[in-house]
Amino acid sequence: MCFRPPSTSGSIKCPDCGTQNASDAKVCENCGAELPDAPSVPKAPSAPKAPVVPKAPGAPMAPSAPAVPKAPK
Repeated sequence: MCFRPPSTSGSIKCPDCGTQNASDAKVCENCGAELPDAPSVPKAPSAPKAPVVPKAPGAPMAPSAPAVPKAPK
């Protein structure tokens, strides 16, 4: 099944009688009812923001050398 968005072929449907009117018409050519403004095309959504990347931990410290034993007395 195919779902199509409403056509934007440059016409406005009268809310009272259903007649298709030119997109720049202010009143219906059939019944004279006031027409709504032309439907605008929805704006495309913006791209998602990049995720926050945590900082890398610092480099590990080098182990300290063992203490030198004292000479016997």
